[in-house]
Formats: sequence, C-alpha cells, structure tokens
Amino acid sequence: MRWRIGIDTGSYYVKIVEGLERNGRLLIRSIGYFPVPFPEFIENLNEREQDVFVKGLKDFLREHKVTTKRGILSIGGSGVIIHYFNIPELPEKEINSAVQLEMMQVVPGGIKNLEYDYTMLPGKNNRKTVLFVGYPKEKCEFLISTMQMAGIKPLIMDHSGLAVLNSFKFLHKKVEETIFILNVGYKTSNLVLTENDGFVLVRDIPFGSKNITDTVASNRKISSEEAEIYGKKEENKNEVKKIISEDISELLVEVRASMEYFKNRTGKLPQKLFLTGGGSLFPGLCDTFEKEVNINANVWNPLEEIDTESPIPVDLKNKGVLFAVSLGLVLREIK
Repeated sequence: MRWRIGIDTGSYYVKIVEGLERNGRLLIRSIGYFPVPFPEFIENLNEREQDVFVKGLKDFLREHKVTTKRGILSIGGSGVIIHYFNIPELPEKEINSAVQLEMMQVVPGGIKNLEYDYTMLPGKNNRKTVLFVGYPKEKCEFLISTMQMAGIKPLIMDHSGLAVLNSFKFLHKKVEETIFILNVGYKTSNLVLTENDGFVLVRDIPFGSKNITDTVASNRKISSEEAEIYGKKEENKNEVKKIISEDISELLVEVRASMEYFKNRTGKLPQKLFLTGGGSLFPGLCDTFEKEVNINANVWNPLEEIDTESPIPVDLKNKGVLFAVSLGLVLREIK
C-alpha cells in the first residue's frame, strides 16, 4: 500500500490523516484537523465558500508538510441514501440489474442522479441482503473538484460509518461476536452494528454534539460557543451529565430501534457500545447509555491503540476520537 491521505470533511472540523498500512501496522506520517469555514458548503454547492475551503485545506497541507496526493474521502449525513433489500441468489452479471430495478422504486429517478456502490451481505432462506449506499452526483462532483483544486487526487469515497468500522476492525484483531459503534459527530451520528464477518447495519442519525451544546446553551442561557467550552470542563461534569441524561431521548430512541432491528435480523444483541467522535467527549454520555439502554458503554479513542514510529503529539492523541473516520479512510482497501 502506498502513502495516502484520508480526509473526513465534517460539519465542524476537517480531520486529516496521512498514512499507510505495512505488515499489519498503520504508519502515520501526518495528522491534524482544522475548523470548517462553512459547515454547509457541500450542501450549498457555493463556489465562493468552496474557494475559502480550498485555501484552508491548502494551508493545512502546507503547514503539515503533507506531500501525498492520493486522497480517500468520506461522505455521510445529508444526502446519503442507505437502503437494504433482499434478492434471490443471482449470477453476478444480473445483480446490478436487480439493484437498479429496486432503486427505481425507492428513489425518484432511480440511480441516474446518484453515485453509488453496494455490497452483498448474508441473507436468509437462500437469499442475499444488499446494502446500497448512494450520494447525489452533483455533491460528489463538487467535493471531488474541491479536492482537486487543493491538489488532491481523489481515489474513492467511503461512507463515514463504514470507515469507522474499518478502523475499529483493524485495531481489534480479536473482536467480540458483535461490534456496536456510535460515532457522535457535530450534526450527525454514524451508527454501526455488525456481526463479526456477518450482517452489517449502518445508519446516519441526525443528532450530534450540536444538539447537546444547544441544550446546554439554552439551559445555562449562554451562547453556543460558551456552551461548547462549558460542557467539557471537569468542574461542570455533574451538571452536564444531568442535562444530557434528560435531553438525548431522540438519539436513544434511534439506538434502541437499531438494536431491536439487529436482534430481529440476527438473533443477537451487542454487549458493548463504543462511543467515538467529538460528541463522545461530553461527560455523562456513557453513563446515560448504560442506564437507558442497559449496555456497557466506553469511549473509544483509536489513537491510543496505534503504535506509531513517530510519536503523535499528546494534545492530538487526547483528541483521538476525532480521527476514527479518517483513520478508516487511510486503511480502505481499493481493488
């Protein structure tokens, strides 16, 4: 595998890892993040905002001495279509036709306005389950052109949830029978629930750290910026835990529903929940999940599990939850 750059363009930060996998180890040459100047710039398809973003990305690459041009990008949240359906055993050449026929019934216009990919999962009764992921072509083209303007050659796009799973499985060679990860981003949480080498449930939930911050701001009658700082101070831990426990019902409902669907599909329930992403740093989130969902919850910081040749700065390592997606992008297999 050659050096590559994983770029996770979130709604709050752009997280970047330059690395490669060699002999079962992940080597990191550069790692960091910078604030997104316009959180909705991909949704808005705004050329002025695009220019500002490109400048910020170029500045970051130059300051961090990133020389790799081969990029792997993330997609997630608004605009992403995730769809599951079952098909009978078919010859490989007929599967794509079956996928197109199914999506014509699900998406107006079918797949003609989408860039998409799909994978086959174990099914029941001599059938296969198709996991379909699509993204609007205009957003793909906009994101690709943005990266090209910054000097990056995009190789592939991957869904954020699948990238998180990729990094988790790489770092946990001996994993549990089921894997349950919740990547709590700024506006969206990526949920992944899977059997080891079996059925995979991936979802984007429109709930993130912004919802928690807004609740803290409203409760304390302070600005969102002040609430972001307030919510992560140790001396405010107990108060923030109380606020979170009372106001993440929307997220809890989605998590419970996903667990129930997974149980009905596989007959299994996970015993552990791994929380990652910037939102996982809010105090009390693990406690709330353990109490409300009856599951053992832990914050997962992937940078604490990577043995790198060059040491990662302590301040970045402490914020390793931000990099679960970008690490998975770097490790993405490309056929």
